[in-house]
Amino acid sequence: MIIGVGTDIVSLERIRRAAMNARFVERILTRREREEFTSIAEIAGRWAAKEAIAKALSSRTLGWQEVEILRGSQGEPLVSVQLPPGQHLHLSISHERENAVAFAVLEQRQPADIS
Repeated sequence: MIIGVGTDIVSLERIRRAAMNARFVERILTRREREEFTSIAEIAGRWAAKEAIAKALSSRTLGWQEVEILRGSQGEPLVSVQLPPGQHLHLSISHERENAVAFAVLEQRQPADIS
């Protein structure tokens, strides 16, 4: 069952200007994210993703460092965030020339029927 959704869009130019201050990047990306992502589009995508995740988890406040998004073997976003038992987060990130967008869906999984 879906229990939360969130979406966010951000201008790459906005992130480009903010990233001129190294402290900005250190504040929003974890150490491992900073090692893996270097382009403005990737940084903007992580910004949008973390905002979308915060919206999907509307019942709690998250710090930037509490969510980590790395790249899986197929290029898919792998999310690391503390969730209550049975909850699962789905995430999609996309970017093009001027914008990055992310969409998050929080799902409550039902225990399998045991007969």
